[in-house]
Amino acid sequence: MVLVASDEMESYFGDLEKRADECYDLVSKARKAGFDPATRPEIPRAKDLAERVEAQVGPPDIAPRIRSVSENNDRESTALIIAKELANELRSKMGIEEALEQAVRTSLSILTEGVLVAPTEGVVKVSMMSNQNNTRCAAIYYAGPIRAAGGTAQALSVLIADVVRRELGLDAYIPTPGEIERYKEEIPLYKRAVNLQYVPSPEEIDAIAMSCPICVTGESTERIEVAGNRDLPRVETNSLRGGACLVLAEGLCLKAAKVLKHVDRLGISGWEFLRKYTEKKRGTTSDDVKEHKYLRDVLAGRPIFAFPERPGAFRLRYGRSRSAGLASMSIHPSTMVVLDSFAAIGTQLKLQLPGKATAGTPCDSIDGPSVLLKDGTFTILNDYDEAKKVVDRIDQIVDLGEILIPVGEFIENNHPLEPSGWCTDWWSAILKDLQIDAYGGEFDFVSLMQFSKENQVPLHPKYTYYWADLNCEEIKDLREQLVRGGNSVKDNVFPQTYKEIFLRLGIFFKTVDNSLVLEDGIEPLLHTLGLEVKDGSLKSTMEPIETRDPLELVSQLSGIIIKNRAPTRIGASMGRPEKANERRMKPPPNVLFPLGEAGGSQRLVNTALKANSKSGFSRGKLGIIEVEVQLRYCKQCQKETIAVRCCGNQTMVKDQPRRRSVDVSELITKAMNNTRTGILPKIKGVKGLVSDQKVPEPLEKGILRAKYDLRVYKDGTLRYDMIDLPLTHFYPREIGLSVEKARKLGYVKDMNGQPLESDDQLLEIKVQDLIVSERAGGWLVKVSNFVDEELSKLYDMEPFYGLKPNSRPEELIGELLICLSPHTSAGVLTRLIGFTSAKAQYGHPFLHAAKRRNCDGDEDSIMLLVDGLLNYSNSFIPGTRGGTMDIPRVLSTRIDPTEIDSEAHNVELNTQYPVELYNQAEKRSEAISVADLLDSVSRRLESPEQYENYGFSHSSSSINQGPVESRYVTLDSMRAKSLASLELAGRIRASDATYVAEQTIEKHFIRDIIGNLRSFSTQGVRCKKCPKKYRRPPLSDTCSCGGQLQLNISPASVYKYRDIATHISEKYGSRSFVKQRLELAFGAIEDTLENEQIKQMDLGAFL
Repeated sequence: MVLVASDEMESYFGDLEKRADECYDLVSKARKAGFDPATRPEIPRAKDLAERVEAQVGPPDIAPRIRSVSENNDRESTALIIAKELANELRSKMGIEEALEQAVRTSLSILTEGVLVAPTEGVVKVSMMSNQNNTRCAAIYYAGPIRAAGGTAQALSVLIADVVRRELGLDAYIPTPGEIERYKEEIPLYKRAVNLQYVPSPEEIDAIAMSCPICVTGESTERIEVAGNRDLPRVETNSLRGGACLVLAEGLCLKAAKVLKHVDRLGISGWEFLRKYTEKKRGTTSDDVKEHKYLRDVLAGRPIFAFPERPGAFRLRYGRSRSAGLASMSIHPSTMVVLDSFAAIGTQLKLQLPGKATAGTPCDSIDGPSVLLKDGTFTILNDYDEAKKVVDRIDQIVDLGEILIPVGEFIENNHPLEPSGWCTDWWSAILKDLQIDAYGGEFDFVSLMQFSKENQVPLHPKYTYYWADLNCEEIKDLREQLVRGGNSVKDNVFPQTYKEIFLRLGIFFKTVDNSLVLEDGIEPLLHTLGLEVKDGSLKSTMEPIETRDPLELVSQLSGIIIKNRAPTRIGASMGRPEKANERRMKPPPNVLFPLGEAGGSQRLVNTALKANSKSGFSRGKLGIIEVEVQLRYCKQCQKETIAVRCCGNQTMVKDQPRRRSVDVSELITKAMNNTRTGILPKIKGVKGLVSDQKVPEPLEKGILRAKYDLRVYKDGTLRYDMIDLPLTHFYPREIGLSVEKARKLGYVKDMNGQPLESDDQLLEIKVQDLIVSERAGGWLVKVSNFVDEELSKLYDMEPFYGLKPNSRPEELIGELLICLSPHTSAGVLTRLIGFTSAKAQYGHPFLHAAKRRNCDGDEDSIMLLVDGLLNYSNSFIPGTRGGTMDIPRVLSTRIDPTEIDSEAHNVELNTQYPVELYNQAEKRSEAISVADLLDSVSRRLESPEQYENYGFSHSSSSINQGPVESRYVTLDSMRAKSLASLELAGRIRASDATYVAEQTIEKHFIRDIIGNLRSFSTQGVRCKKCPKKYRRPPLSDTCSCGGQLQLNISPASVYKYRDIATHISEKYGSRSFVKQRLELAFGAIEDTLENEQIKQMDLGAFL
């Protein structure tokens, strides 16, 4: 594999791979001690897509052919060509059915870059079945993990299967009426039981299912069964087939237009039904469905910041800050503050457009919010420190400020461009287009007005008010009002009657002696309205024309072109809060060692040591437990054991997993001796192993993890989760990186090519470098301590990291990590270069895209490389469906931009936009029409510039500037969160507290009350003494162990929203319908829990 890169980048990649080699060599030596199921690291390295595909699904030696085909073809074409070749090549060797399955799995793996689990976990099997006319067709059995592939790849897997079945001589699938009706019942049912992004109508399902040439079916994924169309001959289960529902609804139906593009481009016949489907759908779909999607599900405590196109909502501005792109967008840090910190750095915002959601990042070079303070001052908060000072004195948030959205986001989402707000970027682009020198004068109104008139350019944005928010009659009335009050107006003194109109226009003022004094003076307002002070009174300099266009009117009155300050206002609400936490299973163990019932409710090894054996020769002996494990054999002492290591060597497998007696006391004694532990700490194990081989983890590792309070994940590794945020440039000072350390890491020049001498020089981040949350710092130190102690005490080797328990996290800068997304099975090698105060991890867009992620509020995990290599084992992986998700089955050591998620190719690198882009946006042109005007990643692929020399259009003082924790997280109760969010909505001009209150009650509280009541009514019971659970209470009223029984669900969980729902409905004046629904829900609670006629008694009293 040859990647095009500069000498500097080649040196960087070479250093990463050299240091990774050192870690692999270290672990290879350590594992020879025999403490692990394998004697070598079990995470193989893969340098490119071809190697990842071969490692994931095979067949052997396919990688060279994939590389050869992909040199001259795109991803989809490569997958199709390889699928055809495999079908023909393997047909005689493996048979039709196996050739079909291998071709589909390999092509799907190519489509998903060899990192997603969809080809292994999402596709259960591919087989043949018979049609009613006795012809043979192909069927793909999908499972739930196919969701990870995304709708497009799901649909393309069906398309490729169709091409392969033709190569193999199979006929098209002919559905029966019952099978089609089954889909119609199953998909809406799956939506209610789990979730679907898109639910097609019965007519849509009929159109797709009737014509699809491949049978889309699957295994049972839910316990819920269909009511009709049961026991169909070709459908093996009556339960919901989640995988099939996903592929049909979110794949073929939702992504039909995208699939059709590939069909046309690749020249595949037999899919004309998609064209009819998309044309019919386009004609019937309402324009505002997508627009209001973010308003559909309102959750208590998560406020709606703005409604679509409402004055005061976020104003669209095109551009990219250094922490934006890949679905992430920027707002002013002052906006985050005035929103009561409900929006913090990394908080997910659900948007009206261009996509579904974004993770907010700070940018202080755009307009901040405009607020009315309690003292009557109306001002804009462009200074973050000032915003923090006045946040408690805000009476109304009049305008939320600008949201900075890269043009590439419109291209990626295939959303038409929307007109940009009138801003300095656009004004400067006009000057450049007209070949007028950049303005260098004073920024007072007279100077800017004179400049505009001389050069016939629009008035500068600084003095352009929101005239389009008024109609022409309101503008004329304002003129007349000003003329009538000329005596006070000419002295810049306005009565309170002007307050509302000034707020709507965005004219800033102060209140002095109960009068309004304009911040900009009276000149901008008067001149725009064609008025002037003459002979001590206001006179009209221009008579208004008859028009319905307010901008045309004020342009005529002022004699200057006046642009629309806010033609596009974007609605938004709060989504998921930001996150930075240690990954913990439930319950969180220290070691993957089975304890069965002997560990008690807390799964403690310490409790298991006190357990009595109840059978066999060891009857009555302490520390003997019954668990299902693999049996092994020690060659040296010739004893049977479950331990992987005995007598200093690795043991051999003797018997497959089954339930057997295990002497925990003997194992823990050996473990304490090996770790030189005097007092045994509390060690939490697991109830049972879920891997196929049932190999337990050495107790030694559990002792060492417990010492540092570390909790192991299902594969033996230690993880930390954080929200993903993009970053292309950084200041060393903002991430705790010294100049000296930066140079050692290869950062010798700043982005302008100047030698690095100061920590306030801006540097371009390298593609596999990562900045993590300060909250992860202490955890990383503990993990490094654990690994070092593991190496020295168990493996008899020198410590690798060499940190002390009280070491500063900055001492780990430069160490290697593994980054991993939950829906993938491939990690990405990365290097730690610093820390941020945000609850997020900042990385290059390529790094996130290599994990098949964007930055719309998703979170991923990190782990220290040596911990992953040393403690991960395939023997621990769950054998259940989806068990290989979130597992580093392979490690990508070098990022190839051509092989990552194509969304990263739409990241733009412009430092400014040409005026043509703004002109096209005014026309609402298709976003792809301006692609040639952008310096995007896609134009740099396969050149040295693909990795470096990136630009951005808007600067930001610090990536840490803004609240680091959302108020949603800091408030301790749902009541407090709900009331705080509603109070905020009441202060925002673009929001509506009454609507938010009603939606919160309808979409959250009532649903939860009914759902909790249903769960309470059908619940089981559990024992207080042991972990045993009962579906129905036993007649003895006690557990078999003698312990008392208690409910799984308490009555308090049913009551919890009762008071707050009532309070909100009364305070915010909800409709009678909503109040009546609440009364019905409360009535159901009373009938179930409070009805005095319903008495609980024991069986004896009843009889």
